[in-house]
Amino acid sequence: MENESAVNLIDRIIADAKEAAAKVLADAEASCNSIRETTDAEIAKKAEQFERERAQQTKAVIDGYKTRAQLDGKKEALRDRRALLDDVFAETYRKLIGLPAQQREKLYLSILKAEAKENDIVVPAKADREAVTRAAKQLPFWVQIDERDADAEAGFILYGGSYEKDCSMKSVLRELRDAEETNVAKILFR
Repeated sequence: MENESAVNLIDRIIADAKEAAAKVLADAEASCNSIRETTDAEIAKKAEQFERERAQQTKAVIDGYKTRAQLDGKKEALRDRRALLDDVFAETYRKLIGLPAQQREKLYLSILKAEAKENDIVVPAKADREAVTRAAKQLPFWVQIDERDADAEAGFILYGGSYEKDCSMKSVLRELRDAEETNVAKILFR
């Protein structure tokens, strides 16, 4: 009987141990499930955050490329417009140089009337000596025509008591371009 009691005691200890083990196992599984749910929620939250950041960074990179492409396009268009303006003013210069002598004489007379003063010295370009001389003779005051040739393709240089004015065709056209480039661009690029 003593054996039987010992066996019952052992069976009860084993049963209690199994019950305690089952309870510990159930508590551990519940704790693991709780930790897993918390971790899964944190992972999902982090994944959403990373996805938002990735989308923002991707958009920023794409927007940056679009902006640079637009700027490059505008710079290219501006470069093309600048080249066209350069061509227009270069052609204008060629046409001025190619004007008949009478028209050039009228042009030089108007420049002399606007810029010259009595007793100024006029140094004409070699190609325009005759036209500038004839224009100077039409002034209501006297100017001296110098025997030197101006270092210019067309036009003249004007010397006064304390000044020098470049009235070469290149200089006149440069001043005209400075004053009228915006208006010319408006006409060309409406």
